[in-house]
Amino acid sequence: MHRWRFAFGLGLMIICISVASWRWQPVAAQNPEDDNPPAVEQPLCFSTTSFCINGAFRRYWETNGGLSQFGYPITAEIRETTSNGIFTAQYFERARFEYHPEHARQFEVELGRLGAELYLVRHERESARAGCRYFERTGFNVCEPFRTKWETVGTTPGATSLEIFGLPISPLLVGRDPTGNPISFQWFERGRMELHQSNLIVLGLVGVEYRNREQPPRPTATPIVPVSPTPEPIQATAIPTAVLPIPINVPFPDRPCHINVPAPVEGIQAWATLPVVSPPEDEVVCVRLIVNGEAAHPAFVNIYRYIGNERIPGTGHTTGLDGTASFVFHVRDLPIGTIPVEVVATFEGREYRTWTSFIHR
Repeated sequence: MHRWRFAFGLGLMIICISVASWRWQPVAAQNPEDDNPPAVEQPLCFSTTSFCINGAFRRYWETNGGLSQFGYPITAEIRETTSNGIFTAQYFERARFEYHPEHARQFEVELGRLGAELYLVRHERESARAGCRYFERTGFNVCEPFRTKWETVGTTPGATSLEIFGLPISPLLVGRDPTGNPISFQWFERGRMELHQSNLIVLGLVGVEYRNREQPPRPTATPIVPVSPTPEPIQATAIPTAVLPIPINVPFPDRPCHINVPAPVEGIQAWATLPVVSPPEDEVVCVRLIVNGEAAHPAFVNIYRYIGNERIPGTGHTTGLDGTASFVFHVRDLPIGTIPVEVVATFEGREYRTWTSFIHR
């Protein structure tokens, strides 16, 4: 009897010690990313347009270029009917974001095909051009400087170039900005690139233009049926689509101007075939004049090189059938450093001016 009581008491003591040891055993530290829910994201709001972005749209906006790429939000999140279905969407100055929860988190936001929905003109297919990126599917080239802009987006941590811009759906076109200055531009499935006279690439305000197109006519109040006027639409500040684009129709420059040639734009262009040059090589500076989308021929062109404050004229030339003229610089006769070059062209009574430079090293 005593043995039984002793055994029972000993077993009970062992169980209590085991429970106490288990209860006070330290817990190993956990990775906070394993179980903690993600932090609640705060909306990002803009006083400029009085709209906010949040959640997946904010992540996409911040990861893929932000304000310079997409502009400000110009609507709240809305339900939008597209050719692919009904989605939650939000319009920005330069894009439409669409939320696709059926996709993985990496692909849950897609950009709407605003370029294809706005630009309905059909052009003949182009042939592949040297120095450009040719897209067989649509039959158009993307040349410099638009090529670098298109390809650079795909190197960011976010979406690829196809997801941001899509394929080209037009050749290089020329038109005029709201102030009347000529610019070059090209349409893509999801937007439009514009090259202004300052050689600055600007993305067209396709989101604004699409929303303005959708706005119903402003109602007129009558004594019989009172109506609430619709708000004034946001005005676009980029190139208006009402200007009929004129395709640039110029041949690729002949030698020696086929080297380092920029994308053709309306107006005068100048470039050095060798941005950095050393003897015994000579430098060649090329000039191209495009007027109303055509190569200007014959235009008279002269150049002036600057040594300090001294302006030294060269020998004038006329442009060829490709609209270009070339000028040879004997580098051994020039000082070391940057050589500025002023270009003046005259065609049909109008004068055109620009600058370029090269480095003598």
